[in-house]
Amino acid sequence: MAAEVRWRVAPGTWEDAEALVGKEITRSEGVDPVNLPDIRRRLEVLAWDSPIHYDAEAARAVGHDGIVSPATMVVSWCLPAYWTPGDRRPEPGDPVLMPNYPFPNIPAPGTALFAAGCKTRYFADAHPGDRISSRSTLLSVTRKRLRIGDGAFMVVRTDYFKQPDTLVATEDMTVFRYTPEQEAA
Repeated sequence: MAAEVRWRVAPGTWEDAEALVGKEITRSEGVDPVNLPDIRRRLEVLAWDSPIHYDAEAARAVGHDGIVSPATMVVSWCLPAYWTPGDRRPEPGDPVLMPNYPFPNIPAPGTALFAAGCKTRYFADAHPGDRISSRSTLLSVTRKRLRIGDGAFMVVRTDYFKQPDTLVATEDMTVFRYTPEQEAA
């Protein structure tokens, strides 16, 4: 049986969360540059045969500067390491095995959250050797009571950049953070 993973969320009030609207809440930089072996592995699992991702001449023939990373890998390229040598060994279900998403860092009530929507726009290619970083800003907090519990829809915009500050993509993610009814009772 798989272990349940619970997010470690920053405690706080809805007023604490609302005070962060318009402010940067997280920043990260990828541990590895964009690279051909990881692009190849992504193409393999998707069985995605697009020559711009593995053939520099084919990519240049359609206007790219060379091999292009699949656009959807931009998030992967800016992830920090989950574990590094010298750290303790994680246990199954340990939150250290989860990416450092911005939502749990927002001080607010509620112990549960789920994704409610995502919109991503792409502006520039990422090529082998590029370093990808991200900055996340809280755009809005909209309180709402749903059958599952009291909470709020929160929208975070994450901008992804390659060196020095070229915008690669922008992602607007909406989550609902809430206190489950059984916990509130």
